[in-house]
Amino acid sequence: MGTPMKATFRRLIRPIIEFQAKRLIASKHLTVVAVAGSVGKTSTKQAIATVLRQKYRVLVHRGNYNDTMSVPLAVFNLQVPNPIWNPFGWIAVMLLMEYTIWRRYAYEVVVLELGTDHPGELPHFMTYLKPDISVVTAVAPEHMENFADLAAVAAEELAVAKGSKKLVINTDSIAAKYQKQYLAGHEATITYGEAGVVHWKPGDHLALGKDTIKVLPQVLGDHSRQALLSAATVARELGLSPGEIMAGVDAVRPVAGRMNPLPGINGSFIIDDTYNSSPEAAVAALEVLSQSKTGRHIAILGSMNELGADSPQYHQAVGTAAAGVDLLVTIGDLANSNLGPAALVAGLDPTKWVPADSPYAAGKHVALIVKTGDVVLAKGSQNGVFAEEAVKLLLADPADAAKLVRQSTAWARTKAAQFPNA
Repeated sequence: MGTPMKATFRRLIRPIIEFQAKRLIASKHLTVVAVAGSVGKTSTKQAIATVLRQKYRVLVHRGNYNDTMSVPLAVFNLQVPNPIWNPFGWIAVMLLMEYTIWRRYAYEVVVLELGTDHPGELPHFMTYLKPDISVVTAVAPEHMENFADLAAVAAEELAVAKGSKKLVINTDSIAAKYQKQYLAGHEATITYGEAGVVHWKPGDHLALGKDTIKVLPQVLGDHSRQALLSAATVARELGLSPGEIMAGVDAVRPVAGRMNPLPGINGSFIIDDTYNSSPEAAVAALEVLSQSKTGRHIAILGSMNELGADSPQYHQAVGTAAAGVDLLVTIGDLANSNLGPAALVAGLDPTKWVPADSPYAAGKHVALIVKTGDVVLAKGSQNGVFAEEAVKLLLADPADAAKLVRQSTAWARTKAAQFPNA
C-alpha cells in the first residue's frame, strides 16, 4: 500500500482512537503524566513511572511509543497493528478498547511520551489528553528539517503548557528567553534543575523544596540524573512522601541504549548510548566519558540524523568536544565528513581517528585494540548508523545483546538492507 493510502488510513483511524482514549481517561478518572522535550523523554518517562509505582498503579509503555497513532493506543496498553492497514488488526484493537472502557481498569496513573516531528503535533495531543502534569525535559535542536529554528522548537515543546493542569520544566535545558516567551501567565509551573525547586545538593542529596533526601543514583552522567530530578518533581506533586521518593529514585535503572553500562571484552567497560543522538546529548555523553578514571577513552560516534541544513555545524561542534579522546571512531557520512575532521582541527592526533563505513567495521576495529580498563562510549542515530551493532561485537557476554536496542528480526532485515556488504 502506497504512502498516500497509508496517510489516508491514518487520518481516518486517528480520530476514533483519540476519542476512545479520551473516554477511557474520563471514565476511569486517570491521572495523566505526559513527557515532552527535545531529548531524554524515554529515560524520563521510565524514571517517573518507577518512582510513582511506590504509591500508585502505573501504566507506561516501554520504548518510544510517542507518535500520533501510538500515544492514544498506549493509554490502553495496545500497539499499532502491523501492518498499519490490516483491517482485522484494527477490528481487534477497537474491540479491546471498548472492552477496556467497560471493565475494571488496572491502573491509576498513565505516563505517556509525546514526540513531535512537525509543528502542531504537541498542541494536537493536548486537545484530548489534558494531562494533569506535563514535563518538558529540554529545548534543543531536533527534526530541524521541519522546524525553522530553535525558537520554533521551543514554541512546539512548550505548547503543552496550554493543555496541562501543571507543567514541570527543566530550567537547565530550556533557555530563560523561551520560558519567558512561551510560559508567561502559566502559574502552575514547577521547576527542576540547578536553580529549580527540586535540585541536587552535594553528596547525592536531593532537595525536594523543604525536604532533603539521600539517594543512591544508579545512572551515569549529569544528563541522566536530570531524569531522576524530573521523576522526583512529579512524585512530589502527586503526593509521594520523601521516603517513597527516595525508594523510587534508588530503584531507577538505565533504559536500553541510553547510557547503559555493560561489561566489555578484554576487561573493558562499555557505555551504551546507541538509541539515538543529538548534539546536546552527544556532548553530555562525551563529558561522562571524560570523567572516567581508568584506561583509555574510546568514542564510537555516529551521524546525527534529522538536523536540517545546519547539520554539518552541529556535527562539527560534537567533533570539537571529542578532541580529547584517546580514539575516535566515526560511523556514517555526516560523522565521517564533519565530526571527525572537526576533532582533528580541535587538536585530535590524526592517528587517533578512524572513519568507518558501517557499525560492524567500527566494532571490529575497536575489538582489535581494546584492553583492560578502557572505557568505550557508543552513540549515534539509527538509519545509516546503528551503533548498537558495534557494541554487540564488544560485549564480554554475548547474551547481553538482548540488552541492546533494535534487536528484532524486522530491525535485522533493515540493517542488512542498509549494510549489505557488512
